Amino acid sequence: MSMKAVQVNNGIVTVENVSEPRGEGITVDVSSVGICGSDLHLIDSGMMSVTPGHEIAGVTRDGTPVAIEPMLSCGECNHCLEGEEPYCPDALPNTFGIGIDGGMAERIVVPERFLIPLRPRVKVEEAFLVEPLAVAVRSLGRVGVSEGDRVCVIGAGTIGLCCVAVAKYLGATVELESRHSHQLEAGSRLGAVETSSRPAKIVIEAAGTSSALAQAIDKCQKGGIVGIPSTYWDPVEIPALSMGMKEISLVPSITYGHTTGQRDFDLAMSVLAASPELGRALITDRFPLDGAAEAFDAARNRSNGVIKVAIDVQN
Repeated sequence: MSMKAVQVNNGIVTVENVSEPRGEGITVDVSSVGICGSDLHLIDSGMMSVTPGHEIAGVTRDGTPVAIEPMLSCGECNHCLEGEEPYCPDALPNTFGIGIDGGMAERIVVPERFLIPLRPRVKVEEAFLVEPLAVAVRSLGRVGVSEGDRVCVIGAGTIGLCCVAVAKYLGATVELESRHSHQLEAGSRLGAVETSSRPAKIVIEAAGTSSALAQAIDKCQKGGIVGIPSTYWDPVEIPALSMGMKEISLVPSITYGHTTGQRDFDLAMSVLAASPELGRALITDRFPLDGAAEAFDAARNRSNGVIKVAIDVQN
């Protein structure tokens, strides 16, 4: 038996017939997959050696629609037992679409504990957004965002907009800074307002650049916190004097776990269920599986109003 799946060779994306997935777990017919910025980086740098796709949603053989937590932590080490799954040594090498074949395929086999049944009102074609929302949940949890806080988000790609949605769900007021008007418009639909001149106690740097980090430190008030859910693929410059004089704390985060005691994916699912506008605001482009190469080309071009590109595996 074979199935269609995205393959990457020397940075070239194709769709090929491959063997059906094997292993212990539940077979999921993949419905939709999001293209993440890390997918683009890994492909363009020649580092992608597996089927891409870690933002995944689908339907099990018994008809249950699910989102998939792609980071397969062991569940047994001290880190996992303490709810800090990102520190598990097995987690990253066993992450769908990063270390093992991912969701840009017709089917995938997933250990049952990494399947998250969808809440009512969550559409399976939008449920892959639970993964980037979980990234935002961890970042905001690590900096302690709570009801009544004022949060400034720098950068309005997928992660930045997910941070807006999570912060609003938690009861915060959110200001958003972005260079792109279509991203600001999407943020406005999610309840964000434009940034003011006042410093903020909590700033989220969601763009992943040296200039954005400098901007976040400049925006942050004395004694404040800069949360960093971004991935820095290249060295960054830090305005260390300003950071030190203002005693600003930098708090990076990676992936998800049980950051505040609750499973980050569960809280992310609640955010998506409570935010019907989220999918419409973020998902700007959709392609069939056979159009995967065109989908990746579209995701690279942010100037044409693109935010999140989805691949619809099951049409």
